[in-house]
Amino acid sequence: MKVNRDIEKAMSFHELTKHSYISVRATAHWLDWANRPYPFKIYLDLPTRSLPKDFPKPEMDTLKTFCGTVDGGPGCLDIQTLASLLFFTGGITREKTYPDGKIYFRAAPATGALYPIELYVVAGDVAGLESGVYHFSPKPFGLTLIRAGDYRWELGNYSSMDVMESQATLVFTSIGWRNAWKYRERSYRHWFWDSGVMVANLLASAAALGVRARIVMGFVDSAVNRIVGVDGRREASILLIPLGRGVKPIQQTEADSIEPRTAPLSKHEVEYPEIYSVHEASSLNSAGEVDEWVRLAKQPSDEWKVNIHQPPIQISKPLWQTILSRGSTRVFSREPITEEELKTILACSTCPLDADFIPESSSYISIYIIANSVEGLSPGAYFYDRVGGRLEALKKGGFRRVAGYLCLEQALGEDASVVFFLMTHLGKALERMGNRGYRAVQLEAGVMAGRIYLASYSLGLGATGLTFYDDDVTEFFSPHAMERGNMLVVAVGKPAYRAKLGRIITG
Repeated sequence: MKVNRDIEKAMSFHELTKHSYISVRATAHWLDWANRPYPFKIYLDLPTRSLPKDFPKPEMDTLKTFCGTVDGGPGCLDIQTLASLLFFTGGITREKTYPDGKIYFRAAPATGALYPIELYVVAGDVAGLESGVYHFSPKPFGLTLIRAGDYRWELGNYSSMDVMESQATLVFTSIGWRNAWKYRERSYRHWFWDSGVMVANLLASAAALGVRARIVMGFVDSAVNRIVGVDGRREASILLIPLGRGVKPIQQTEADSIEPRTAPLSKHEVEYPEIYSVHEASSLNSAGEVDEWVRLAKQPSDEWKVNIHQPPIQISKPLWQTILSRGSTRVFSREPITEEELKTILACSTCPLDADFIPESSSYISIYIIANSVEGLSPGAYFYDRVGGRLEALKKGGFRRVAGYLCLEQALGEDASVVFFLMTHLGKALERMGNRGYRAVQLEAGVMAGRIYLASYSLGLGATGLTFYDDDVTEFFSPHAMERGNMLVVAVGKPAYRAKLGRIITG
């Protein structure tokens, strides 16, 4: 683990990609719209089979999908349920026509609507689906067969026993250029923000449909890349989600190296070496390294201990309606939300995650908020005590203008009812998990952001993710947050308009 343990790599990258008042003005970046990456991956020589369109909708009340364990029993995952999970994680819910073409919006948000995350299915025991490695194609709503056969044993051998025991595993990858086109080096953070909000949808949908699911970030990068047929550079595997519990015996099949032909994304692509450098420095290269990484990450520690707090509001929209209603809010009305709504969002978004890098009843993410307009709560800055389940006042007063400034001088931060700042003690997380800990804390923040979205929209509110001035956020919440760095921001409030409900678009 020598490469992963050289944590100066991740720390240096984090410093390099910080936003400041000066940096955003000194490094102007003009978007080449004619070179905008195509948002769908298209294989040129491989067959695609249609997924069933009569899949079940996750009907469970949204707020009940966050906490508690789910185990639908062995063999609960069939092709219809898989289709539902794929749609409500990465399917198309809206289309907008512009003079230069259409933009397809999906079930989970993505920074800049660029959608860098691809989904692959390594299936071995899914009723109605032949064993194989597939790529999920959201536009035709189908699965492209990359290789036939059951590869759960090999995938699990390079990751987790949960993968071996699953019916299928979703492999999340990121095509770096899609996001780097706009966000350059900082886009590496977005790999885990964008996959995290998708994971929030997936875990909630799996809970609603009775399918066991957990997050696996400990795996041999090169092996997983080989199995799903990506190069690990232009497109790289970033996490695994094993689904269900298999009953069919697994086969010890090994995957050879393949290079499927795909359509180009742009006329030309620009490489950012810093992204490749930090990703390689956070890679694991053997099963032994994986075991050691998981062991260190999962060690109990009072530093990260939290408690589960049940939300005060118990009734909300069915999950499928919440997902279809979600769309990043563009304008907030400045109307207040209630303290009960805020506490509900906090409780739902902080339910512990079942992940191979998070100790039981623990979290690497701390929540700080600026309350602009919350009935029953004085305006000010607060820290959410995840042990006691209470808000600790740090600064009293109106901070709308400050919130807008911290969010890269965006009106959304100023107009929102409350702004969530998801922070972590990055140095301690990296000491514990090495450079790969950078991926882990960014992902956990992304999942938490996705849960804030879901909880907010289930209550009829709006939400949007925002970028930020890194060190200014830490300074504002100090001395309490003195040693913490900000990972992600989500603004929540009442939209100033009525948005249309999304649709189930399947080709």
